Amino acid sequence: MIHYILTLWLSLGMMNYPNSELSVSVKGIQTVKGKIYMAVYNRAEGFLEVETAIATQITPVTGKQVVIRFRNLKPGYYAIATYHDKNSDGKMNKNLVGVPTEYYGFSRDARARFRAPSFEAARFYYKGGNATTVIHLK
Repeated sequence: MIHYILTLWLSLGMMNYPNSELSVSVKGIQTVKGKIYMAVYNRAEGFLEVETAIATQITPVTGKQVVIRFRNLKPGYYAIATYHDKNSDGKMNKNLVGVPTEYYGFSRDARARFRAPSFEAARFYYKGGNATTVIHLK
């Protein structure tokens, strides 16, 4: 009996959230070409390092607004970083002093002032289920 209860408890704890979907609407696209790169993070350590993202997506730009959907996220705190790779070279291009020359954005429209915003500045709470957030490219 205990074996069955333990198995049920473990299976419930390991469940994904199959009916959950976080939709991220990316607005402010200036040029309808290239791709939108997006990464979702759930902790401050490693924020903006692609290897530590819990989910990533690359989506072709087909209009002045793109919606990217992430499914099966657990409720919790997240921060999102995105950029518009206009020339589809797979990287965010920068000028000689390191300032991005391609548009970018963060959840909560966190602002970059002389450097990228912190995880805390971009952090929001996702309660599960279906939710929508908007990021304006700058």
